[in-house]
Amino acid sequence: MDQDVKVVLLNLLSKLDEVCEKHGLRYYIAFGTCLGALRHKGFIPWDHDIDVLMPAEDAQKLIQLQEEFGERYFVQCKETDPAFGSIAYKLRDSETACIWNEYKECTFNQGLNIDIYPYYDAPRTRAGLLLNIWRSYLYRILSLDDMPIAHTGFMRTAVKMILFLFRGKRRIKVRERMRKKLLSVKNGTHILDYYGEDVTPFSAITYPKAWFGVPKRLEFEGRYFNAPTEPEKYMRRRYGYYMKLPPVEKRIEAFDEPGVIIDAHKSYRDYLNIP
Repeated sequence: MDQDVKVVLLNLLSKLDEVCEKHGLRYYIAFGTCLGALRHKGFIPWDHDIDVLMPAEDAQKLIQLQEEFGERYFVQCKETDPAFGSIAYKLRDSETACIWNEYKECTFNQGLNIDIYPYYDAPRTRAGLLLNIWRSYLYRILSLDDMPIAHTGFMRTAVKMILFLFRGKRRIKVRERMRKKLLSVKNGTHILDYYGEDVTPFSAITYPKAWFGVPKRLEFEGRYFNAPTEPEKYMRRRYGYYMKLPPVEKRIEAFDEPGVIIDAHKSYRDYLNIP
């Protein structure tokens, strides 16, 4: 990863850290970022992003704190950028560019970013967990504006049918209902994020809530950020023996994909001809 890109991402995370500290919001570096902090004290050499977990209620509060981030940094979610088709949040640097091939015709903010994944209390029963997993899939699909290029076969047909059945105001209404259902689970003993590899249609990796209490400060590229209370336990649950390096052939830099536009000095607006 280009050093200038690293600086942009670190500055974004530092700004998030600053705002969260000021307003008493919780966040934790997660996934490959937490792994990088423990194993490399910084970025995994072939990694390209920064991932953060936040309680869903705290992530939602970031929207009201947009002024704290200034004009350059943008809190992106479906509510603040309707063309953005995700249930996750991003903190973007609007004066930079990170444009993936499948989004070159899209108009939403595509500056370099850190990913912010809201997490929720997990239902205590197996049946309740499965029901909320399916709700989360519906929530994710209804947040899309168009068919994802990556979806093929049965998944593509299913997504296309759901988007056809739920349109206009009905889509917005049902999407909001699904979000509230996920938020309605309270006082659980475990948490999960309903996003990414942590969840499949019939299972999810859950983590004891005690692992996400008072943050532990971990070094990352010479700076210190909030990590889970029990980062080693979290990494073992997520990755197994996380200190072992993967085979060389799996150490792939995503930014190496042909056609991807990465620029730490020029705005995405210039590339997409957006005023």
